[in-house]
Amino acid sequence: MSSAGNMPWPLEPVLDMDDIQGIAVPGFLKPHQILLGIRYQRKEADMASLRTLLAKLTPDISTAADTLRDRREHRQLAKSPSSKSSDQKQKTVFPPLVAIGFGYQGLFDLAVGAALIPSVAYKNGMVARSALLGDSTTPGTPGNPTTWSVGKPSEELDILVVVAGDDRKSVRLRADEIVKAFVATGAKINEQVGNVRDDVEGQVGHEHFGFDDGVSQPGVRGRASGADDDFITDRYVDRSQFPAAALYGYPGQDLVWPGEFVIGYPQTGPDPLIPGPVLEPSPWWMRNGSYLVYRRLLQDVGLFWRTMRDEAERLSTLPGFDKMDEKTLASRLVGRWPSGAPVNRVPEGDDEDLGENSFANNHFRFDSNTHALKLIGGKDPFPQAEADPVGLTCPLAAHIRKVNTRDAPSDMGGRSSTFERRLLRVGVPFGPSLKNRYARKVEGEPERGLLFLSIQSSIEEQFEFLQARWINDESRPKAPSGHDMIVGQNAAAADGVRRCGIFGKGLQQARVEADGEFVTASGGGYFFVPSITALGTVIAGTQPELSVQLSADHRLEGVGPDKDLPKVARKTSSGRKARGKR
Repeated sequence: MSSAGNMPWPLEPVLDMDDIQGIAVPGFLKPHQILLGIRYQRKEADMASLRTLLAKLTPDISTAADTLRDRREHRQLAKSPSSKSSDQKQKTVFPPLVAIGFGYQGLFDLAVGAALIPSVAYKNGMVARSALLGDSTTPGTPGNPTTWSVGKPSEELDILVVVAGDDRKSVRLRADEIVKAFVATGAKINEQVGNVRDDVEGQVGHEHFGFDDGVSQPGVRGRASGADDDFITDRYVDRSQFPAAALYGYPGQDLVWPGEFVIGYPQTGPDPLIPGPVLEPSPWWMRNGSYLVYRRLLQDVGLFWRTMRDEAERLSTLPGFDKMDEKTLASRLVGRWPSGAPVNRVPEGDDEDLGENSFANNHFRFDSNTHALKLIGGKDPFPQAEADPVGLTCPLAAHIRKVNTRDAPSDMGGRSSTFERRLLRVGVPFGPSLKNRYARKVEGEPERGLLFLSIQSSIEEQFEFLQARWINDESRPKAPSGHDMIVGQNAAAADGVRRCGIFGKGLQQARVEADGEFVTASGGGYFFVPSITALGTVIAGTQPELSVQLSADHRLEGVGPDKDLPKVARKTSSGRKARGKR
C-alpha cells in the first residue's frame, strides 16, 4: 500500500479494460437502449452460421476501455462552452455501445466447459427461481412466468444483446443491423425498447413513479491503467479527509472492490479498505466476465399513487401524522424525495438543488451523524444528516434502507456485509408516462415499467439475496422493519398484504399497508457476460482447436488465466465462498 502520512491507502488493481465488456465496468448508463432477446435454432447448419456471426460481432462489442473513454469524452464535452449550443449537440453523436450475454443453455451449446460453471441460479434460470424472487406461483396470474412477455417457460432466451446510446436513431439503426444478422441464422428475436423518460416536464431521469433513479450507484475500485490516479471511478473527496476519501468516489458513493462485479478480481473483505480474496474462475474463461440479471418489471403507477393518497389520508387522522400527504408518504417509503434528495438530509420537504447535487445527494448515513467534507471540484452547502438508527425519519423498510444498510449493521453482520450485496444497475424505463397518475389500468393500454439490468459476480449472493432476503422479508435486514413497499412482492406476505411501520411526530407510530403489487415481473433471464477473449476463442470458436485445448486443461504450458491468452478480436462465476449466515 501507498501511504499519506500514517494513513493506509488501498492499492487498487488494474483491470483488463480491453477484455472486460463495458456494460459491466464502468456500465453503459445510456438514455436509450434496445434489448434483443435471442433464441437460436440448434440445427447443425444454423449453429455454424451462429458461430460465424458471433465471430463477426466480437470486434464490435464495447469493451470497458471503449465505455470509459465514451464517458470521459461526454464529461469533457459537457465542460466545453460550446457544448451548450444545440448545433454542437447535434454534431456530436457518439456511436452506440453494444454488449452480449448468454443464458446457460445457449452457453452450454456453444462453449466447451460451460457445465463446470458453479452457479446454480444461472444454470436453473430465472423461470425456475421465480418463486424465490417472490413472483406469483399460480399459473396465469400476473407475475407468474406463464404470463411473461419475454423469457417464459419453453421460450427462455439463449442470448441477450444490449444496444445503448445517446440518441434513438443511432440505437435503432444498430439494433436493426444486429437483428437482421441473427434472423439470417434462423434465430427468433424478442425486442424491448427502453428510453429515459422525457415526455413529462421535470421527470427526465425519473422512473415511472416519479422518483430520480440510480442516485446511489456504487463506484468500482480499480484503475484503468498503471497510472496511480487513473481510477475507473473518479474521486471527489480531498485526501485529507481520511477515511472518507478512501471509501468514496462522490461523497457517500461506496467504492466496492471489482471482484463483486467482475470475476477474477479482489472481492470485499472484512475491512472495506483491504482487498479480500480473489476467486479463481472455473472454468478459466469466466475470468473478466460477469453475470447479468434482466427483469422486465411492470409498474402500476395508478395503483401506487392511489394507495399513497388513500394511506396518507388515513394517516393524517392519527396523532402525530396530521401533516401527512401522499408525496411525503411516498418519499419516506422510498427514502428520497422525487428529486433524489434524501429524506435524512431534508426531512420536511423536497429540495431540487440538493437532489441534483452529486456532492450532496448521497452523503448521509443511518447509524451516525454526517459531517461536511473537504471536496474536490464541488460544494455541499446543505444541512447535514443526523443519525437515524431506528428509522424516525427514514423508515427501516424504506427502499433505500432495504437494499443498502450503509453504516448500519444488518442480519448478516457489520458494514462490510453491505459491500458484498451491491449491484451495478444499468437498466432503463420503458413505455409512455401515465398522464393521470391516479388512473386505473385500461385493457390494451401501453405497458410501462423498468427494463431492470444488474451486474454482479454472484446471482445468488447479490441479486437474489437482496430480492428474497432483504426486500421481501419483513424482519430483515434489520428488525422490525417491514416489507419493501415499493418493489416488494405480495407473495412474500402470508396474507398477501405488505406492511411496514412509520414514525410520526412525538414518536407516534403507525402501519402502512398495500394489498396490491406496484411492481410485477413480466419477463427476464439470467445471463453470463463473457470477456472478449472468451467470446472470440471459446464461444464463437474462431480458434476451435485452441478453445477445446484450453477448456480441457487451462494449465497447459504457455496458456491459461495467468498467461498471455490469444487476443482474438480485441481492439487494442458465481462459485464464491459462502459468506456468513444464510
